[in-house]
Amino acid sequence: MDSSLRKKPRIQNNLRYYREKLGVTQKEMEYRTGVGNRHWPSYENGTHEPKVSLAQCMAAAFNDIAAEKEIELKRLTVDDLYPPQ
Repeated sequence: MDSSLRKKPRIQNNLRYYREKLGVTQKEMEYRTGVGNRHWPSYENGTHEPKVSLAQCMAAAFNDIAAEKEIELKRLTVDDLYPPQ
């Protein structure tokens, strides 16, 4: 099998998935994580990949939003944003 097909999913797929599941905008995620203006789309489209420390903030923000909106969601960690192969 081609090794490129076995690569783990990149973070952008999960960022978009959880953001849409929680019904929040990219702008709100920028605000909640302290990401600079218009930077969130670059993480979702794969142009940039966040450092682990930022990914921890992203997971925490998703957890906070889920709690505020009373949406059932397992407690997310960085590993959920960067799933194993």
